[in-house]
Amino acid sequence: MGYAIPLEVYEKLEEKLGKEITAIVVRTLEESIKTAFEEAQERQQIVISENLKKELATKYDLALLKKDIDILREEMHKEIDLVRKEMDIVRKEIDLVRKDMKIMEIRIIAILIITMILLNQNSLEFIARILGLMK
Repeated sequence: MGYAIPLEVYEKLEEKLGKEITAIVVRTLEESIKTAFEEAQERQQIVISENLKKELATKYDLALLKKDIDILREEMHKEIDLVRKEMDIVRKEIDLVRKDMKIMEIRIIAILIITMILLNQNSLEFIARILGLMK
């Protein structure tokens, strides 16, 4: 961005200092102003850049977040595997209980039949009829 000294100021300086010295003074002032503007612009860019760095997630922040997500994902998979194993164990235990109950039912039926036979002689004849051994 260029900056030029107003014409009136230039003419007044030229009257007082002369053409050569005025040209040097004006050039020096313009360069000084230009440098000041550039430095101010650079400072502003640095401030904006620093503010953005504070506000926006950096690649490092994103990498850390991804790492945390991966760790959590691994932990969740481990937990899911543990739950599946526990479910398999519970299923096997349920199957064992069912088998035990069937065996218990058979024993109770056998005990009832034996008790019925011992307490009632006619029941033997009744059972034979049910099974089709007697007519």
